Amino acid sequence: MPVCGKAEQAMSIRITPKIREAMWQQAKLAYPFECCGLIVGKAGKTRAEGHYYVPCDNSRDLNRERRFLIDPLLYQNVEDRAEREGLDIVSVVHSHPDHPDQPSEFDRTHAWPGFSYIIIAVEKGEVVSYRSWQLMENRERFTEEPILL
Repeated sequence: MPVCGKAEQAMSIRITPKIREAMWQQAKLAYPFECCGLIVGKAGKTRAEGHYYVPCDNSRDLNRERRFLIDPLLYQNVEDRAEREGLDIVSVVHSHPDHPDQPSEFDRTHAWPGFSYIIIAVEKGEVVSYRSWQLMENRERFTEEPILL
C-alpha cells in the first residue's frame, strides 16, 4: 500500500542526479517500448526522498509501446528489501514513447493514490522531458508535483 501520504497535500519528490540518469538511460534503451521502474526512499508528509532506482522489465506481453507491467513478484521483492532497509517504494516510473509526460486515462485507472508517478517523455529515442504526478485520493485526477534534485 502506498505510504507517501495523501495526494491532496502539497507533495514533492527529491531524486538524485544518479536516479535521474538511470531512469533516462533505461527510457532511451527501452524505446520504442515503455520502460518501468521503482524509486525506493523515504516517504514524508510533504516530500518523498528517493535513495535509489530499481529498473524493472516491462513484463507486458502486448502493446508494450503504450502499456507497462511490473511483475508482482519483483514488486514484492523490492518492497521487502525496502522494508528491511527502513525505506519505502516512493515512486513508480514509466516512459511515454512519442507521447507527452502527462498521465493517460489508463494511467489514472491503474494508479494508486499516495505514490509519485514519474513519467518520462521519449521522442525518437531521446528523453525530452519528465514530470511527477500524484493521484488524488478520490482517484478523479492527477496533480503535478515538483521534482527536486
